[in-house]
Amino acid sequence: MCRFYIAKGPVDLSRALRLAAKYDPYAPGERKQHGDGWGYVAVLGRGYLYYRSEAPIWEDPTPIPMGEVVLAHARAASPGEPLGVQHAHPYMAYTPDGRLIFLAHNGSVDKKAIAQQLGLDPAPYTDSHILALYLAKHWDNPQAAVEKALPYVKTALNIAVVELPGPKAYAYTYYKGKGEYYPLYLLRLGVGKAVASSTLLRHVDADATKLEKGTFLQL
Repeated sequence: MCRFYIAKGPVDLSRALRLAAKYDPYAPGERKQHGDGWGYVAVLGRGYLYYRSEAPIWEDPTPIPMGEVVLAHARAASPGEPLGVQHAHPYMAYTPDGRLIFLAHNGSVDKKAIAQQLGLDPAPYTDSHILALYLAKHWDNPQAAVEKALPYVKTALNIAVVELPGPKAYAYTYYKGKGEYYPLYLLRLGVGKAVASSTLLRHVDADATKLEKGTFLQL
């Protein structure tokens, strides 16, 4: 259970993410906060900034910078998943040909089954970290890589990915069940655009379009 956004261009959704993480009326069950760490990657000219923290995002004064591409994520850990700064999203992974991807994920996948495909012990990893490694391995075709992960979905495969060099920004949505928690939205804000978790829309005035299940797009 997580909230995130990926933006391309002059888009600042950092306040919306902090507020959505602090109180999320759409979250299933009694738990209405996403306080198990947070992080971002921001591509700035010829470099990038990568930050992760185990603190709740609303308690951390660290700003999320504006950049050519920005991906930010606030985590609510699934039961039994490891905690700590090393498990905050976005996760970084290298592709076989040396590219770099950063992944933010909302939902849960079958960690043990994916780890078996990778020849890894799943215990030290979160399901999202294992997913990042799996996608990176198959990232020669990004959309095919994401669709290859569909058989492992438990609740949702809502993801945002930044790829370097580029930068390139991708988003994909697939989830089981109904309700307003899992849908992702495409936002247009001036010359910029973003894909964001549903709760962020409560705190931003933007032209927003709900993405259909199975939508894969490059911003």
